[in-house]
Amino acid sequence: MIGYARASYDDLREQRDALIYPGFVRVVAKSRLQHYPRYLAAMRIRAERLRHDATRDQARMLTVRSYWSAYLKLKASGSVDAAMLDELRWLIEELRVSLFAQELKTVETVSPKRLNKLIETLQAHS
Repeated sequence: MIGYARASYDDLREQRDALIYPGFVRVVAKSRLQHYPRYLAAMRIRAERLRHDATRDQARMLTVRSYWSAYLKLKASGSVDAAMLDELRWLIEELRVSLFAQELKTVETVSPKRLNKLIETLQAHS
């Protein structure tokens, strides 16, 4: 397995673990849980496509990783608006759908511009 694929599979495992963990059904809002089948389907589609083009997957993964890293940093700070942080978290999941499984469609518009603006707002208020 080349390095690109290994990194992508590691990213998929991290995504899975961030979505599904002990007690997540009690913690995650029902309005978000209803989207889990789509998120999991997008992960399956991504894994299938990854086998054929690991380089393409890595380019998309790097886009997502920059936002995910910002999210984790903001979350660790503990000093940001929880609702806005939650919005960022789920927009990142929608970005994953849009990049890796477009045919599943996103439930809301997501773009780098929107994500960057939300991150800037969160950073300004932390």
